[in-house]
Amino acid sequence: MVSTSHHTGAHDTSAPQPTIAGTRNGIVGVLALMVVIESLSGVVQGYLNPILPALGPVFDIDAPTINGIFLISNISFAVLTPLISRLGDSYGYRLVLRGSTMMVAIGALLMAFAPSLPTIILGVVLITGVVGFIPLMMGILRITHPGAIRTGVSYLIGTLMIMIGVGGLIAGILGALNPLHGFWIGVPFALAALICSFFLPDAGTPTHEPLALAPMSACLIGLITFVAGLSQGPDFGWTNWKTIALLVVGVVLLSLWGRLDSRSPESTRRFIDLRLLKRRSLRSVSLSTFFFGFASISYFGTNGIFLNSEVSAAGYGFGFSPMLIAVVLAAASVLSLLSSVATAPLMTRWSERNALVLAGGILAIGFAVMMLGHDSIVAYILGFGLFNLALGMYQSATRSLSVEGVPVTETAGAAGVNELALSVGIAVGAAVIKLISSATVTDSGTISSTGLTLIWSSLLVAALIAAVAGSRYPTTMNNTTKEATL
Repeated sequence: MVSTSHHTGAHDTSAPQPTIAGTRNGIVGVLALMVVIESLSGVVQGYLNPILPALGPVFDIDAPTINGIFLISNISFAVLTPLISRLGDSYGYRLVLRGSTMMVAIGALLMAFAPSLPTIILGVVLITGVVGFIPLMMGILRITHPGAIRTGVSYLIGTLMIMIGVGGLIAGILGALNPLHGFWIGVPFALAALICSFFLPDAGTPTHEPLALAPMSACLIGLITFVAGLSQGPDFGWTNWKTIALLVVGVVLLSLWGRLDSRSPESTRRFIDLRLLKRRSLRSVSLSTFFFGFASISYFGTNGIFLNSEVSAAGYGFGFSPMLIAVVLAAASVLSLLSSVATAPLMTRWSERNALVLAGGILAIGFAVMMLGHDSIVAYILGFGLFNLALGMYQSATRSLSVEGVPVTETAGAAGVNELALSVGIAVGAAVIKLISSATVTDSGTISSTGLTLIWSSLLVAALIAAVAGSRYPTTMNNTTKEATL
């Protein structure tokens, strides 16, 4: 088992060594390749929301079937997050990144060239391989250009944010007549990303540590049952035995995983070394990430419902068309891009703790503005703009901070723990929103104004908790990280 001592650069002979010089030209070239790869991630995540709901008339399927496809996607995201990260630490970041990129590319090409219900379901599973992109690329950056990881992550997150918006918008335009046409936007990005994955630098020597089957099984099966329980709770009923059984089995298995992967002996084989959570930095970042995911990404569905609603029927909303909503999301993603790029210098000059607290504060203010000013389109758009500023900030900050201070050979694993916290936070947040929505639905089938206020209030509280968790980040961590100037 690898040591949990801090990485000390050239003095740490056990750590993988850089394979290329950390020059300005070197990092620019590496980041350019990574930006292309991450663009694929943004596009395929962005086009699912407008395309999948429109598939009903094409394949003669009902809403529960479409929701089932989203459920499969959510479960795949949760399961592949720790698995791909762990494979990267064991078998090499570049190799596993190539495999993940190929997996996503096959899924994107399959849905574009041979669209059918079975191939789209398979494609949705395959494109969830994007969850490994950032953890694996962080592993490459940390070894080849350790001084630029914050800046690199900020550009990758900015790319992700803007391409999710652009992907959704272009997919909506292409799919105006036939939603299947929207899948074609992923084709050029899939081919470009696949090519770029073969030009990234090698990143040290893999540990080749075999996977521990017992904790891995407990983790993955636990995630499947827990996320399925959260997702199906509103449909089954929260007191239904199937919901309770899924949640209980999930919690028991995840607890077993935590126990197995937190054992002390160095000789014990682990799936992911959860002893890393003993580090206050990773613990505070992961907790903050959970509540950020709860309070942000889970809200996008409600945002679309609100913007699409008519005041005459629901008592709120602005009657936006799906295309206009896509335009709003694409425009708002520019704010996420700008805040993401600004986060790295902000953390270096002001402190990581303050950046996390600021992101949580801005997110909470955004929800307050939307809640208090939802009758005004200007006020609501202002609140949603603050929401997107916070989205870019926290995604950039939490991802880069999740790997600082952990052993180099655990980089993708630590990043994977943070990604898992994000995925579970999103799932829990979505479940809370569905619970509130179901409890406050009106006779016309819309969420009541009271229900919307409860949703905004709940997410506001979660954002404040994320800020409080971020305030626990140790300020001394920034002394170990010096950013390279691009």
